[in-house]
Amino acid sequence: MNERQSVQYTIRDVPSEVDIRLRETAALEGVSLNQATLGALARGLGVDGTPVRYRSLGSIVRHVPKADIKAWRAALRAQDRVNKDDWR
Repeated sequence: MNERQSVQYTIRDVPSEVDIRLRETAALEGVSLNQATLGALARGLGVDGTPVRYRSLGSIVRHVPKADIKAWRAALRAQDRVNKDDWR
């Protein structure tokens, strides 16, 4: 991570699931909790050079003009259809 200047944060109300995952990550990577947190923030914000991987299309669809929403939904429904010929 590129550190030109350092800023200190205090983060409150961290959900237990996030705390557990950060601690697991720190232990697995052999780094401090602070380093694991900084790494997770950098990855999540896409500033570490690793492309951000989204788990759903919701974040993309939100930026699509209203006229195209119907086309998006139709395309997603088409992906849910099973083509029986593919399973022979």
